[in-house]
This record gives sequence, C-alpha cells and structure tokens, in this order.
Amino acid sequence: MRSRTRRSKEFAPNHATEPKASGGAPRPAPRPRRRRIPFFSVLLIGLLLLDGCTGGAGYLLRAGWSEARILWRRRPITELLARPDLDPALRERLQLALAVREFAAQPLGLRVGQSYTTFADVEGEDLVYVLAAAWRDRLEPFTWRYPLVGRLPYRGFFARADAEAAARALGAEELDVDIHPAVAFSTLGWFADPLLSSAATGPPVGVAETILHELFHATLYLPGEAAFNESAATFAGHRGAIAFFCSGPGADASRCDEARRRWAAVLARGRVLGRLAARLRGLYAAPPPIPLREQRRTQLLRAAAAALARRGLVSGGLLPPNNARLLGDLLYLTELGTFERLAPGDADLAPALAALVRAVRGEADPFATLEVLASRGERR
Repeated sequence: MRSRTRRSKEFAPNHATEPKASGGAPRPAPRPRRRRIPFFSVLLIGLLLLDGCTGGAGYLLRAGWSEARILWRRRPITELLARPDLDPALRERLQLALAVREFAAQPLGLRVGQSYTTFADVEGEDLVYVLAAAWRDRLEPFTWRYPLVGRLPYRGFFARADAEAAARALGAEELDVDIHPAVAFSTLGWFADPLLSSAATGPPVGVAETILHELFHATLYLPGEAAFNESAATFAGHRGAIAFFCSGPGADASRCDEARRRWAAVLARGRVLGRLAARLRGLYAAPPPIPLREQRRTQLLRAAAAALARRGLVSGGLLPPNNARLLGDLLYLTELGTFERLAPGDADLAPALAALVRAVRGEADPFATLEVLASRGERR
C-alpha cells in the first residue's frame, strides 16, 4: 500500500523496523516465518472467509463491503479514453497507467494480471485510514494478527471515527499512536486493482511509482514481513519509474531527472531516520527516568528533523516524539541502500527483481538473503 494523502472505514490492510549501522534504513531482527504482512494490502477474500482473530466477522464484512464498493466503480480505461470530453490531465494519467503496467509485465517481469486496466473514481471519499501503535519506551510496534497474512504493525479503517476510537484505546495503554491516510493499496493479485482517482491526481512520476509499487506487492508477498515487503516495493516502485522514464517507453528527460531526484530523496531520508532509530535504541537500552528519557528523545528527533531540513526533506511530523510515526516511516525505508546494490543500472533492474523474488520466498530472514544477493552482485 502506498501511504500518502488520502484516507479510508475498517479493513485489515501498505509499518516498523530498525536501522543498520551501514547506512540505509534500519533492519529488523529476524522473525520466524509464521508472522505478518505489509501496510499496503489485504487479502480480502481470505479475510471474508475467516474470522476470530482480527475483530470478528463484523469487521471483516465491513472490510469486504467497502472493497466491493471500490471494485464496483471500476470502468475500463480503454472505454474512458474513447471519450472525446475526457479531461486531458486524466487522459494522460490513464494512458500512463496502461504504459506502466505493460512495462511492469515486460521487461520487469512483475505479476500484473488485469490490474490497472480499469479506473475507479473515489473523489470526495476517504479510502483507508491506517492506525499504527508502538511502545513509548522502545522502538517496537504493536501488532495485530490477521488470518492468512499473519501479524501486521497496523490496522486499517474505512472511517476516521473508528480509527480515532481505536487510537484512544491504545493511547490509554501508554502507547504512541499514529493515524494517516493511504492513497492506494493492493489486493495482492486476488482482484484486478483499479487506478484510483486519489492516486491519479499525483504527478506522472508519482503515478508510475505507485503502480509499480503495488504491482510488486502482487508479485511478492511474504507473510509476517511488513518491513521487507514495503521496502522491496519502495525499491521496485522508484527504480522502476527511473527505468521507465530514463531508458524505457516513457523516456522523458525532465521526468527522468525528477524520478532520480525522488529516489535520491527517499534514500537520504532512510539514512537520516536509520541513524535516528539507532540512537533511540541506545537510549531505550539504558533507560533514564521518564522525564529525562522524554527530554532526550525530543532532542534526538529535533536533530533528525534539522538534518532532514538541511537536505530539503520534510520532517514527516517527527515532533512531538512518536515512535509509531517513526516506525511507520521506517517500514518503507529499511535497507534501501542494500536493495540499491542489487541493480547498479537500469538494465540490471529486471534480473535483480527476478533474483530477489526467487531467493527470498520461504526464507525466515529475507533481509539476510537480500544482503547475500547484494554481496554476490558486487563480487561479479
């Protein structure tokens, strides 16, 4: 799922991890195979067939109904493009969506199915509100367990009021909480995902990144590995957009430059937040009295916000201190430098993605496998 400037009523949906000293964003401790999914998607069919561990059948039925409403509104993009009165900006985005999905299928080799052949107008409606929580005295996310997809460090809602009520309950348990909207999500290939109007309003490079991000989720999903799933999709989305606009069918000098700038900014943000997380872990490892801990925590986050500002990057609401918000950012930024080592050039991206998908399936620690792949590539 792409977390951006939109929202959405209850559903189990595209947050949480740790930095590694070597640059790039954090790396979580290895987890057993049986846990979690990412902040982008939810297997709604599976969820509708199972209940009990996510809040019961009522929660799941509301999720299914909300998703069904979105799918019901799908219109074939080719049908819309045939309309002479179609808004020119929307026409460009729809044509771009078709071109990007073809590029995702070949040469990138992603699983596209019938996704992004349709468009759904959801203007005036919120899509998904994502609630995350974390303990205030350690960088560790609160997780929810879902059928089929394992544990997730977030819970999705199709109504802001429901998300806020759940956040109040978690806040009463001394947890940091964060609610933010998402502009797009993937059903992991179970449905033909449409291009949502909320995503289509973005700049062309952003639209391409979103489509490629979500299609990678449909290609590879590791239950219980939210940080890996989201960070891999971040890599695929940004590097895929660079390849599309720089050397692919969408070649355009200005958009190529924009795609490279956007990826450089994401990498830089990951490095800053990775260092911040490492320092916070050190603080939490030898906890001072709570007032001193909070004072030091605020100082560290202010320093990180200043570092981001010096690089022309937004702080993303680091202040006031909130571990849930920080972990939510890190979910998409884990080991991006290592992913980058897989594909030094645009021509390397497709084989790198194929090798990554083959290698990490069934692995207990996909980040360790990623490091091995990256190291092998460097030795060639």
